[in-house]
Amino acid sequence: MLNRLHLTGMQLTRFWLLVFATTLLIAPLQAEPTPPDTVLEMASRQMVTAINTNQEKIKANPSMVNDLVEDILMPHIDFITSSKWVLGKHWRRANKEQKLEFIRQFRSLLLRFYSTALAEYLTNNTVSEDMFVFLPLRGDTSNKRVTVHSEIHAPSGSIIPVKYNMHLTKKGWKVYDVSIEGVSMVTTYRTSFASEIKQKGLDGLIASLAERNDKLARKDS
Repeated sequence: MLNRLHLTGMQLTRFWLLVFATTLLIAPLQAEPTPPDTVLEMASRQMVTAINTNQEKIKANPSMVNDLVEDILMPHIDFITSSKWVLGKHWRRANKEQKLEFIRQFRSLLLRFYSTALAEYLTNNTVSEDMFVFLPLRGDTSNKRVTVHSEIHAPSGSIIPVKYNMHLTKKGWKVYDVSIEGVSMVTTYRTSFASEIKQKGLDGLIASLAERNDKLARKDS
């Protein structure tokens, strides 16, 4: 048995050459992450298709938009990073339970916010892919952090600039901040939340968000 397992120098060399060649063949098959601007373009097209397909159902039940936003848009947002930036120094001081509950409530707040705004818009307007224009990518994706510039072309003729700050995670490129007409979502919430934390502490802020989310949930039901 030992003689059969023994490899000569030439056999050993051939063995390692085979391993090396196999590695070279397998390596190209490992998928590169989808570029950040492509991630957003695909999500926007998917959202437009879903909205137009379910337009009558949405009119009858506007809360259906929640499910579409949850399934199509939310997976592309890094809520942990957004929460860290929004809370700033308060994140570092928070315990594990506070961090987890804040992420949960903040995520729910943003879901309701985007869904409500989209549902209200749909009552008076139609949605087309032409509305969402993504400009050529300016940043270097090798830095693992980039800003995707886009425009929303409203039916009224106005053009609304939107910027998505994204970074590369283990699950691909994800958004951690959105700026509309130069106003950052993270900065806006950070200022607002800092004021609430100063008045009633982090637990008070979390309780306030939970109450707000409960009211929005009851409104949808």
